[in-house]
Amino acid sequence: MPAPSLTFAALLLLVSAACTPAAPGGSVAPSDAASATTSEPPTEPAESGFTTMTEGVLTVGTDLPNPPFFLGEDIDTPDPEGFEVELVNEIASRLGIAEVDWVLFPFTSVVAAAPCPCDFFVGGVSIFPDRAEVVDFSAPYFTANQGVLVQAGTEVADREAARELQFGVQRDSSGQFFLEFDLEPTTDPLIYDTTTAAILALNAGQIDALMTDIPILLEIASENEDLVVAGQFITTEEYGAVLPKDSPNTEPLSAVIEEMEEDGFLDQLFAEWFPDNVEIRILE
Repeated sequence: MPAPSLTFAALLLLVSAACTPAAPGGSVAPSDAASATTSEPPTEPAESGFTTMTEGVLTVGTDLPNPPFFLGEDIDTPDPEGFEVELVNEIASRLGIAEVDWVLFPFTSVVAAAPCPCDFFVGGVSIFPDRAEVVDFSAPYFTANQGVLVQAGTEVADREAARELQFGVQRDSSGQFFLEFDLEPTTDPLIYDTTTAAILALNAGQIDALMTDIPILLEIASENEDLVVAGQFITTEEYGAVLPKDSPNTEPLSAVIEEMEEDGFLDQLFAEWFPDNVEIRILE
């Protein structure tokens, strides 16, 4: 089943305006409700067929910052909040797993198939065929476009105007792929190891614009009055959880996510985290 989609007629143009070596993370119990390479054998699978690295604990990797999917920059936050936090809590609940443990792991490493010390990784990872050759993806749970973040007062009239900008972008991100293989700006984009580094460069005037997913840009802009989202490109990228290639956990995890789509949970979660909508101009 498809993930809740931000389409032109529905939500793709209407997104909330208010809205990297591994380290141990904080453990939380699920609210209501793919084992990576490890030296320890996985626990016995529950009825769902999903096995965990640690008995009774769902260990999930992510990279920060990643608002509004995981709020804040402290992986050890006792009670984390965010779209993907609630998503994972619900997954754990439906799998019958009592506890969730978050670990910090670089986005650039997970898309390069480096072993994550986690059962799966979430962090706004777009499902691309090239990536799917080296890792597994779950069923999609979210869809987004690429957007352009600029300093207030910077005008970006259309696609051709965007091509003249000096972009900054996170390494190996979908934004980098879009710039290099689709938009093809007149100046090569500057590549940063993290989105945070690119934001600092934008604030310092070292780049004209940051390219990344619209939900993330809107959250950044809501916290910085000097930055605005100038527009978006229709890319309709689907996010999925990342697991090791050919993981036996991929199928049971996907089954849970598809169930959440079918029973309306994903729509409810979207409405919770993106309640106020604003039209984002399409750059054509």
